[in-house]
Amino acid sequence: TTSGGDSGYDAVTGNAIVDRAYGKIGCWYEWGACGPNTFDCSGLVSYALTGSYTRLGTTYTFMGWTRVSNPQPGDVCTSWTHCGIYIGGGQMIHAPHTGAQVRVGSVHSDMIYVRY
Repeated sequence: TTSGGDSGYDAVTGNAIVDRAYGKIGCWYEWGACGPNTFDCSGLVSYALTGSYTRLGTTYTFMGWTRVSNPQPGDVCTSWTHCGIYIGGGQMIHAPHTGAQVRVGSVHSDMIYVRY
């Protein structure tokens, strides 16, 4: 799927990650879930990064990854308690909490950006 304009779509540079995350908007949060229809925050991030419904890690894992100062769409925004996929403009796709659906939201002020 390519789009015109300034999207800069390139499956190698991270937008495939964003596309996978966008494809799960509306799925429900479930603690410990890695898909295909329910996710917790790190389950969603794991799926978006790998395309596989297996857990790559948790927020604790992601906090140990290489920090980036100039985040790009497809990077992971994480804190000790929550994570999401950065989509640009201070926004992320994340699985917020029990009773909520995967959605676009603002990156939390306590988050850092890391790259897979």
